[in-house]
Amino acid sequence: MSRKEQIIQVAMKLFAEKGYHATTMQEIAEHSQLAKGSLYNYFKSKEEIVLSIFQYHYDQLFQQFAHIASDRSLTAREKFLKQLSLQIEAFEQHKEIVQMHMGDHAQKVSEDVHALVLRIRSHLFDWYVQSLIDVYGERIRPYVLDCAVMLNGMLKEYLFFALFEQKPFPFQRLAPFLIGRLDTLVDSLQHDMPLLSHDAQAEKTRALVLIEEMIEEAGDHDIVELLKQLKTEVERDEPRKAIIDAFLLYLQQSNMREFVPALRAALAL
Repeated sequence: MSRKEQIIQVAMKLFAEKGYHATTMQEIAEHSQLAKGSLYNYFKSKEEIVLSIFQYHYDQLFQQFAHIASDRSLTAREKFLKQLSLQIEAFEQHKEIVQMHMGDHAQKVSEDVHALVLRIRSHLFDWYVQSLIDVYGERIRPYVLDCAVMLNGMLKEYLFFALFEQKPFPFQRLAPFLIGRLDTLVDSLQHDMPLLSHDAQAEKTRALVLIEEMIEEAGDHDIVELLKQLKTEVERDEPRKAIIDAFLLYLQQSNMREFVPALRAALAL
């Protein structure tokens, strides 16, 4: 573990114990066994530490999601159950971080943190969308946005309850319980009209923005060139699904794999 990651781990622990606003840079430095001046060599401010914590926390989560997704021994339903359980477990372990993610806490820290949190929420929602299609198949596609919104709402409210009620909560039962509710929702929606629907042009624009974001983050020249080719393909009047699938398959094996579910969801693949 790098020195920077050690500082992040220390800060996460302090924020969980004392809260963000009550924790000082001096305390983070002391618990990291650093002089306060040395801490500023790694992070210029507490806000920068929070940004790094969010990025680190969710990078770890999405990497674990990708690892589960690559396990060919699991069905789509088993993968989704494990991934959802992992998300809930991460909440249980890092309540303070997730609490800052929820509500308006992130905006109170800084606009940069708020922007990052919105981006993370978007990635999580796209992951819900793609996972629901993987689990329930094409029959859910007309209703997938409604189902993703309902799943997100149910999960958020249960986690709020667990956070603020300060009572024992059966976290290990939550993921299978929610998937059981989704089974019922999916069956019932077959007889109704969806409230939400995909805007193809808006989704295409979102995919292009996401590809630009990936180009900025990619450190590998070959990946950057592949992403530029993918962007060109997506910009076509009629993108070729087989070619986009090939690009996404390659990206799934790279350090950009955490973005693939969001791309698939935006491109309705």
